[in-house]
Amino acid sequence: MFKLSYLMVFVLLVAVTGNASAIVSEPVEYPMTITDNFNFTVTIDEKPQRIVSTMKSNTELLFAVGAGDDVVGGTMHDDYPPEVKNLTRVGGYTNLNYESIVDLEPDLVLAEEGNGEEAVNMMKNLGLTVVVLNAYTIDDIMENIEMVGRITDNKDNALAITADMRQRMDNITQMTGDIPDEVRPRVLYVVWDDPMYGAGANTYPSDLIYMAGGANIVEADGWPVISLEDTVASNPQIIICSSMGNRSYTLMESINNNEILAQTDAVKNNRVYAIANPGTIEISGPRIVQGLEELYTYIQPVTVENQLVTEGTEDESDDTSSVPGFGMLLTTITLLAGYLRIRR
Repeated sequence: MFKLSYLMVFVLLVAVTGNASAIVSEPVEYPMTITDNFNFTVTIDEKPQRIVSTMKSNTELLFAVGAGDDVVGGTMHDDYPPEVKNLTRVGGYTNLNYESIVDLEPDLVLAEEGNGEEAVNMMKNLGLTVVVLNAYTIDDIMENIEMVGRITDNKDNALAITADMRQRMDNITQMTGDIPDEVRPRVLYVVWDDPMYGAGANTYPSDLIYMAGGANIVEADGWPVISLEDTVASNPQIIICSSMGNRSYTLMESINNNEILAQTDAVKNNRVYAIANPGTIEISGPRIVQGLEELYTYIQPVTVENQLVTEGTEDESDDTSSVPGFGMLLTTITLLAGYLRIRR
């Protein structure tokens, strides 16, 4: 019976895999009509061959799915992947140069809510085909990857990307989903220091912190200013420093040298970390799973310590095998270390 059960599972897996392959291999057909993130109905007559992106996250997404050769224009903020250096710049995402966009003769403009409704309407009034993206959650990011894959006739690539993302996220969340609140390390995610700004609720960093097993100490929505006194009162065990323009390490040094923040467990225990590539956490693209893996490597050791303290075994800290699921945690860490080495 035992062997038979495994045989049945194998047969089912083969059947499911076969069906999945059939679905993935279905060709993209034009014209296609899609509903974008602004709930606009957009008809795309033919495969786009001249695409302008008006947000760096959209540019990154286009290159990721395999449409990079069709991208002719991007914003002055675009910096990833390296190939974007060859793009014609069409201004900043909040101050687009419409003349430059029109001169590029795009058959698709991939916009974002951050451009503003007025900018979107202006481009539509100029006769351009505009698709607007806006991702609030990690699931939204993956849905947008798949939609852009369909639009640009890179459906299979997009599905492969999201499948990989889901698997890598599952590798983490299977270990962190049931962590009790009292065991989750207290985490502060800082993006500026004078005054101090941090990632609050309903942001990608906050979502990733929770997925990685931590608890964000900033409860306000968005990116609020955080007082030093409130930070000390919340006593973060981990502080993550993230700043664009290669400033993360400068920010980390500032946090470590702050006399008030020196009272926190994070500074006392040398658990202030700099994010070398903030785009892996703050940009709504495929690399966000790399950010999750990096945060997990910082959070997981403190999770184990908190578990030991909670169980009253702090005096037996050498016997980590007594921690529930420790062996699986160690296996996951090893796998993640391999992922990080490969993908950096």
